Amino acid sequence: MKQTALAIVTAGMALVACGHNPAGSDTLPPPEGAFQSPISAVAGPGVGGVSVTPQAMASKTFDAIIRVRVQKARANATYYIQRAPEVGRANGADGICQRALGQSPWSPSDPPAASFVTFPQPNSPGPLVALTTLPDGSGSLEFEYGTPNIPAGMSFDVMFRLVDDVNAPTSELRSGCFTVTAK
Repeated sequence: MKQTALAIVTAGMALVACGHNPAGSDTLPPPEGAFQSPISAVAGPGVGGVSVTPQAMASKTFDAIIRVRVQKARANATYYIQRAPEVGRANGADGICQRALGQSPWSPSDPPAASFVTFPQPNSPGPLVALTTLPDGSGSLEFEYGTPNIPAGMSFDVMFRLVDDVNAPTSELRSGCFTVTAK
């Protein structure tokens, strides 16, 4: 069982090397990876992208490299990385992301589950995974995440979001819904 949340914060030159768009752009391509989605602002400024690249593990459980990058976000701000994975309920890989949207089988009338969960695993040791932006509002982050709760071969929908406060966010950047398959 491998559960890691090692965050490596990179910015500045890394963004240039990864195809940083001109300052006037309203989009930023997602980082390189197997499964990708753009990120856009829901509350506050910013654009970006996220990618998830599953890795084959001897344990035959989910492990992935997750990359996030943003630009035009709040300057010198800390954003916590959250996800809404659809694992363990119906419609887990239908491309809709009902959990993030609060729809059945993830609605208030269904068994309780948080819409978004902050990395690492809830109640596990280790700091929350966060990205801190530079004075120009750009930043990037790469970390590894693994969980025994997702077996190899399972496909599931997921939506990511970056928030400035895990309990009462005033700034939120959100990915689209995309389907990931564990190796």
